[in-house]
Amino acid sequence: MNGNVFLRTSAVFLCIGIGIGVYMGATHDFVQAPTHAHLNLVGGVWMFLAGLFYNAHPQVSKRLTTIHYALSVLGLALFIPGVYGAQIQAPWYEPVVGIGSVLTAAQILMFTVLIFLATGKKTAPAE
Repeated sequence: MNGNVFLRTSAVFLCIGIGIGVYMGATHDFVQAPTHAHLNLVGGVWMFLAGLFYNAHPQVSKRLTTIHYALSVLGLALFIPGVYGAQIQAPWYEPVVGIGSVLTAAQILMFTVLIFLATGKKTAPAE
């Protein structure tokens, strides 16, 4: 897996997030502003940056990249509906947003570790 799947997925999340924003503007109902913001930031911007990073650092393990992607999508698949549920005080929101936020935090921590590993100190070539 390379970064292109992150780039494509981020574009889809951004389209959904912008759609929520357009809906809020059209209806003058901004209750879901946190859902809109989190989807755009975590699903759109963060995943886009991950895609750029993985394309710039192809040496990163494909297996770890795939795990990162799975955690990202699964985390958002729970986190965003959970944020939505929190805004409408749905009785089911707490475990959904809780699990989604833990998975989202885990993928961000994993990505941070991968960044440090991929950009760590390199030894100079022998002369």
